[in-house]
Amino acid sequence: MKKGRLDKFYPSFRGEERFRLHLEAVSRGDEAEVKRLLESSPRESYVMNEVGYAYRCMASKEIVEMLDRVLSPLLAKLEMMQGFRETLPYALKIYTNEVVFAYRDGYQAGSKHAWEAAGKTGDLPPGWKEQKGDEEDKDPEIQNLRSLNKRLEEVSGAVVSPLEELERNLLQEALTIWTAFAHFCSEECGMEPEKLVKAWFAPMLPEIEKLKNLSGSIELNPEMLEEYEAAFKKMWNQIIEPN
Repeated sequence: MKKGRLDKFYPSFRGEERFRLHLEAVSRGDEAEVKRLLESSPRESYVMNEVGYAYRCMASKEIVEMLDRVLSPLLAKLEMMQGFRETLPYALKIYTNEVVFAYRDGYQAGSKHAWEAAGKTGDLPPGWKEQKGDEEDKDPEIQNLRSLNKRLEEVSGAVVSPLEELERNLLQEALTIWTAFAHFCSEECGMEPEKLVKAWFAPMLPEIEKLKNLSGSIELNPEMLEEYEAAFKKMWNQIIEPN
């Protein structure tokens, strides 16, 4: 069927239908459809687009902005913690290697100093030679120094464990907020939450996907879930039914 034959149906859409079709068009980047929906919207005496349509568009935008305000700080903290936990093992390895290098350089410098202070000649004292590869690994002092890595890992556990608990709490809060938003979208807007986010604030979507991938066995906070669902619905109703 040609598009021209469909145009006659556009003015008959109810405000709620037009609102949903508008966001579907925005989320898929269909600017022509957005324009058709806007231009075909019935005009009423207050000289604005139909209230049922215009107010829902405004309310959905403000609710996505609300979601961003409460969710973005949590997602930023989670990303920082994950980066720290991923970097820590490499940092411990670097610290251990630096200790071994310092011991080796100090040993060499001390030997040369003692040799020269004794008035001896030659570059190196008898019995001293630079150790490499397996020979260095067999040195008991080097082995003791490398055991620092294990001790550092044990000590780091005292730091990592509280961070893991904090990370779980943040993840639970973030997932609870997102789930509350998803329930709101299904019940009040009749559409998927990702589409609503894409329509009004698409840059947030990659972070949302990361959050969902981290969900795992995290349990939601039922009291917080109810609280945020109520907050989203309250804002929605205040905007679409101002009187």
